[in-house]
Amino acid sequence: MIEAFIEDTNRATTTDEVYKLFLKALNNLGYDRTVYTYMTDQPDLNKEAEHGIVTNYPDEWMDRYFSLDYIKNDPTFKRALVYNGPFSWESLSKIREFTNIEKQIMDEASEINLYSGVGVSIHGHFGNLSGLGIASSYQKTEPDLNTLRKLNALSRQFHLAFSDHNQDSKEEQQITLSAREREILLWAAEGKSDPVIAELLEIKHSTVRYHIQNIFKKLGVNERTMAVVKAIKMRLISPSYIGFSYKG
Repeated sequence: MIEAFIEDTNRATTTDEVYKLFLKALNNLGYDRTVYTYMTDQPDLNKEAEHGIVTNYPDEWMDRYFSLDYIKNDPTFKRALVYNGPFSWESLSKIREFTNIEKQIMDEASEINLYSGVGVSIHGHFGNLSGLGIASSYQKTEPDLNTLRKLNALSRQFHLAFSDHNQDSKEEQQITLSAREREILLWAAEGKSDPVIAELLEIKHSTVRYHIQNIFKKLGVNERTMAVVKAIKMRLISPSYIGFSYKG
């Protein structure tokens, strides 16, 4: 499913097409609601911070959220500012006790039929922050680890594909990876950890880390999932299987 989603969104020609493909992929996992946000300004896209760039959250909820300025107290937004990756809404109350206003926001989201919520924060290479809120209007089960990782991979590809068609100015950049960098990234796409990759390639662990950091710099990312997704999108690698089961 994830590999097909990457290929389909790479072929998309508009943000609307990318968004529809994303909604379809989410539905396959039992989710039908999402909101996409630029949490900070995006200089590389020439875009300012904006909540709800595209969303199908209920209008009633979005109106309330904006009118009461909930973004200042939303615990999911606060978490996304400091955490890079996917997290369930249910997990937030286990990290610390909610304030009264935070609890009110989460309770009201449930009352408006936003269940099984997931946040995916995307921290860019230059400090740019984006995020997605994902929820279901019918299922009330906290997502397991596999579902979280699938939603993470889908969200990051959505972010890349959507950004391709949502920038005011775009310059093509030629990026090349060495044979060793491609080899390491292909193993990373299979979910192999750095020590395992080092053993498979019969090189030192520190050498793998060196190449991983070079890959991050070339692709303008700062973590593995984004590196793999972007490399596939740019046709720098073509993995036969995409597990997205990363260990750091």
